[in-house]
Order: sequence, then structure tokens, then C-alpha cells
Amino acid sequence: MEGQHGRVAVVVPDNVLFEGGAGKVVCRRLLQQADVHTLLRLPTGIFYAQGVKANVLFFDRKPASSRPWTRELWVYDLRTNKHFTLKQNPLTYDDLREFIEETVSV
Repeated sequence: MEGQHGRVAVVVPDNVLFEGGAGKVVCRRLLQQADVHTLLRLPTGIFYAQGVKANVLFFDRKPASSRPWTRELWVYDLRTNKHFTLKQNPLTYDDLREFIEETVSV
């Protein structure tokens, strides 16, 4: 993660922030070189495999630091009382409208 500052959103598997092994190494490096400010928990059913759970991490790239940049993490949960499918009930912009309005104003 060398280089310029920037804003990033990346889809990651569920629990990537809390797993051991390689995930732990990636998480530690990410927290040292970025301000991870938002976690969007995606509902199951929006990807090909029904049981796949994923999240979107939003972060701002920062210079490397010995202390983590992340001080506060906002968590938005689109899983509670929601059911989406690829064809019959797909995730739409309207489902994300409140999330977008909240995160843009932060």
C-alpha cells in the first residue's frame, strides 16, 4: 500500500477484520496505513452463491504509521430483516439510499 492518498471501498469476506493468519496480517497493515471508517454488512443472496456473506470496507489511505489511523468504525447492517435474491428481489439503489446519505454527510 505504498503511494498516494485516496478513498477506497472494497468487498471482503465476512469476519475479515477478526480472523487469524493471513487475514490478521492484512488487517493490521490496513489499520496502520488507512483510516477504516465504515463497514457495510451486505445481506446474503446478492451474490451468486446464496450462503456467501460479505462486507464492504470503506477507508481513506494515509501515510504508514506505527499507531493505527482508525479511531472509530461505523457499522451499517443490511442483513437484519432483509432478504435479497439475484433475480426476484435484487438489491437496488433505494435499499442503499439511507446509507449513502449518512456516509456522504460524515
